[in-house]
Amino acid sequence: MTRLIPISDEVLKDIFDETGFNPNNLSIRETNRLATIISEKGKIDFVRMEMGIPNIPTPDIAKEAEKQAIDKGLQGIYPPFDGIPKLKLAGSKFVKAFLDIDVEPEHVIPTCGSLQGGYISQALAGNMYKGKDTILYLDPTFPVTRYQAKFLGLKNEGIELYDNRGEKLLESIQEKVSKGNIGGLLWSSPNNPSWSCLTEFELKGMAEICDNNDVLAIEDLAYLGMDFRKDYSQPHEEPYIPTIGKFGKNWVTLISSSKAFSFPGPRCGLAIISPDLNKQEFSQLDEFCGRKRFGHAFSLGGLYVTTSGTTHTAQFALAKMLESSTNGEYNFIKITSEYGKRAKKVCNIFLKYGFKQVYEKDMDETVGNGFYLTMSYPNYEGTDLMIELMKYGISTITLKSTGSNRHEGLRVCVSFVSEKDMPLLEEKLKKFMENNK
Repeated sequence: MTRLIPISDEVLKDIFDETGFNPNNLSIRETNRLATIISEKGKIDFVRMEMGIPNIPTPDIAKEAEKQAIDKGLQGIYPPFDGIPKLKLAGSKFVKAFLDIDVEPEHVIPTCGSLQGGYISQALAGNMYKGKDTILYLDPTFPVTRYQAKFLGLKNEGIELYDNRGEKLLESIQEKVSKGNIGGLLWSSPNNPSWSCLTEFELKGMAEICDNNDVLAIEDLAYLGMDFRKDYSQPHEEPYIPTIGKFGKNWVTLISSSKAFSFPGPRCGLAIISPDLNKQEFSQLDEFCGRKRFGHAFSLGGLYVTTSGTTHTAQFALAKMLESSTNGEYNFIKITSEYGKRAKKVCNIFLKYGFKQVYEKDMDETVGNGFYLTMSYPNYEGTDLMIELMKYGISTITLKSTGSNRHEGLRVCVSFVSEKDMPLLEEKLKKFMENNK
């Protein structure tokens, strides 16, 4: 392709007219499709940074384990709806080794990605108690989680995490839940996209608030151990990956295999249910899904009626990776640290050409380098900046779409920006700065 940038406003307008997309309200998938069309019609190469797709090869141990399961004919057999025993046991040992929490295999439920675990958790959170039909998010957050709540008919509220940390965060959460309408509290740590990480002080306080106010804490560890400022790579050794499971009773922790284990395609994750919550009974859940016990409501009322479990053979692959990590044979954190290296280089290129990092601090520390960056440019609002960068062949999403109150910023995913793409990114940003002095 030629690299004549930027493309004209006329070409861009024609593309929007053709697709019918609203430039002020683009979903991630629409942005992805738009970038493809602009690349083809504008004849420009794109640096793709809009979608949070992992880009490290799946380890051979996972491929071999799944192949063995396929060779045994297990692809022709329905899996147990609440997960194969091998994976449930591996999950319980893994969370002990890396999170230092004690759960039995019965508390480990394989799901079709942690996104399904979050969907079921939100559905239950909004129906455990009468009147508690609202999910509270620590923003910014993965946009799809809010779409899930909307699809479920639930309401949502948010707290801007960057402006509320430490004691102030706990005060803000307490103020929200004191109204009596909050059924669930959902967050990710590291946060998507700010990459800020909750402290044990915050997690302990959040656990107390949730336990005292009948709120389900939904902890999304989609980027497990990927705060590379600390070394969480050694099993059964401090520091352990921070989790609300160390402090609370009303929680579900979601573990994704997509990023940490480079295993996105099979859609196989884990939901870890608090042992204290698992056998609790709720009359409202009985009315909602025909199951009083929380654990039954999750697996029979949620998982079974949606997908009847997750891919049979993929469960063996994930089990093998968890076992190998727990035994110290497979260092998943060392492998994913490649994202941190890419982020550092990409960040420096953006800063070199006049951009500013929106979420620059994680409390008193500089935010770590990970899967995402957040960038802004002087005198640009986020939506306008996103569209303008597309004319140069750079695709991102707005922070506004993640629930952030920093509407001037963009979320930049570094996963697909390899070493060979760095000069192309620099060329595009240099041209952008020359045209926007």
